[in-house]
Amino acid sequence: MLWLDAFSDRYLNPDFCPFLSDLSKDCFVAKISSLFAYMGIEYSIETGVSLNKLKVWNEHVFAGFDTAKRSSRSVPKSLIRLADGISINDNLNKALRYALFKIFRIQYGIPHLIPPDLLDFFPVTENNFTEENLFDALKKSGVRIIRKEPKLSRSESSLIRNIPNLLENCDLVLFKLNSLDRLGHKYGPLSEKVKRRVQYLDGLMEELVGKLDKNTVLIVMSDHGMVPVFGTDDLTAFLEDRGYKFGRDYFAFVGATYTTFWFKSPETKQAIEHDLGTLKFGRLLTPEDRVKLGISNVGAEYGEAFFVNNEHSVSFPEFYHRRKPPAGMHGYAFCKYDSPIFLLHNGPKNSRRIDNINFVDIMPTILQLFNLPIPSYVEGRSIL
Repeated sequence: MLWLDAFSDRYLNPDFCPFLSDLSKDCFVAKISSLFAYMGIEYSIETGVSLNKLKVWNEHVFAGFDTAKRSSRSVPKSLIRLADGISINDNLNKALRYALFKIFRIQYGIPHLIPPDLLDFFPVTENNFTEENLFDALKKSGVRIIRKEPKLSRSESSLIRNIPNLLENCDLVLFKLNSLDRLGHKYGPLSEKVKRRVQYLDGLMEELVGKLDKNTVLIVMSDHGMVPVFGTDDLTAFLEDRGYKFGRDYFAFVGATYTTFWFKSPETKQAIEHDLGTLKFGRLLTPEDRVKLGISNVGAEYGEAFFVNNEHSVSFPEFYHRRKPPAGMHGYAFCKYDSPIFLLHNGPKNSRRIDNINFVDIMPTILQLFNLPIPSYVEGRSIL
């Protein structure tokens, strides 16, 4: 099972993926309904449960306006400021921060650049789902699993080539490959660097399929695509120009494609929402929007209000990019540009069906491939 981060239906064509494009004619291929979530996507894949039931959306939650008055367990902020100051780019900055958090045994989560003074306000959340996830259920039934997420692009190549050998001693190999995500953010999804990487991975998969046993099922899937960025806007600067002070009137978790807000008072909330409503590069989610996106029941710790950017627009600077805006981005609400995909080769049904499935359908599908029962709490359905 190859999980290609930032791969989408736009790459499934002869120009980018000649082998996968041809292979898909005899495979089950489906677009996955895009999900406006961050850690919630991974949890939905692993549990077969929706965001509203998991009550998980982003990786970070808001700890409250009075957080600064409470004792702190954060990495010493002086060291974070030093790492921020000596870093020549965002990637180095994130690597240094990651090392510091490891040293001080503080949960870091996805590499980020949250301002040092705000770290205590936005701790990493945890998934409190108590039922068995996909991998627990497989292991309980004796399925031998290897899971890897290589950090270097060259490691991806050797791991893919080694899959036939690994399958001699295990039943499921899951590799999550992140090189396309890194290149897409830096250069844009339609850049030559991304195109060459997609073509290279496509060639590796052609080589792999030629070596797989006829009874082996290959799944190629993604969790999101990558949208080219054409413009940036500074959302917090906009609010500052209107007299609102971050930390006094409101707090916000500023992502590239979204910003979540918490307000000091109902009056402040009303005033800020009114001003945000005048912006053209995005809009506030309505209660109806949140129902459609499946996040109507996530807790207020994830946001009292959600401002979402239009596709191709990002807020900058934000909590993941401080020095240079991304050339490509994902995580747009109601994404229309592209869709993640699910491709199943040599499975029980090898007909091509281009319809939508959901992330919650992946767990029951894999369980059925191993002839295992699907737990009653799973909300998805097997696609087989």
